[in-house]
Amino acid sequence: MIEKISCDIHGSKEMSFACIHIATAIDSKNQVGFFYSEAEEDLPQIAWCGSCEQYLLDNGEEWTETFQSLADFKMLCSDCFEEAKNNETEIHLR
Repeated sequence: MIEKISCDIHGSKEMSFACIHIATAIDSKNQVGFFYSEAEEDLPQIAWCGSCEQYLLDNGEEWTETFQSLADFKMLCSDCFEEAKNNETEIHLR
């Protein structure tokens, strides 16, 4: 079971993660790209922006400590995750 978190806007929802660039774009409505992996059973969804995707492509597609530091993943509720996803014109499943 995916852990629930308390969101100030949406209340108690399932936990997800997004890179700092997506997380900050939620309020500004900036489009930064949206790449995400299919949710695995009992694991939260995770998403990263176009800039983070380019870094992965340029660096062997490995989730190194350097990449994780650059992405600076933030915890979001599942509704905030969907809001960020719906703000983008191009969405990529990886």
